[in-house]
Amino acid sequence: MSIESNINYLDYEISNNNERITLIGKYLDENPSVSIYKRNVNQKTYYYKKYRKDGKSVSEYLGSDNDKIDSLLEEIQNKNLERKKIKENLKKLKNTNLALAKQLKIARRSYVNA
Repeated sequence: MSIESNINYLDYEISNNNERITLIGKYLDENPSVSIYKRNVNQKTYYYKKYRKDGKSVSEYLGSDNDKIDSLLEEIQNKNLERKKIKENLKKLKNTNLALAKQLKIARRSYVNA
């Protein structure tokens, strides 16, 4: 593989990774991490869903039905676990992009000096 084709390949991979990073970032913004908390008022338990939207903390009242909350909690835990995996993949993708950028810089220097 010549240096010129290597440079083209690295440029393509970096731009492709940047598009993926943008899409993953958009997905994470649209699907925030969620938690459920409870409040006890006058011997009654009330459940709330808490998440961030547009940089602000938002709480939604869910009711006081414990059976409904258990199934919702399991669903939220699964979504949060999926979100965590996606964030880990995003971090790996960013690190890969940094490594590719370094390789591209070295390849361009070699091409100029050749």
